[in-house]
Amino acid sequence: MGLFGGNKNELKCKKCGTILSDSERLKRHQEVAHNKKKEKCRVCGTEFNTQEDLRKHKKNCK
Repeated sequence: MGLFGGNKNELKCKKCGTILSDSERLKRHQEVAHNKKKEKCRVCGTEFNTQEDLRKHKKNCK
């Protein structure tokens, strides 16, 4: 049995020890919590914490 009653699929962030349930959540956590680089829209200059947020923004930015 793993941490917190544990699902053996849980992943731990190597930088802060946060436990996440899957690799996608771990990736997003690392982008938001530990990536100091912002993703910037080339059209309007708006900055985003993640590539996913920038991708969603680009659909409507002209």
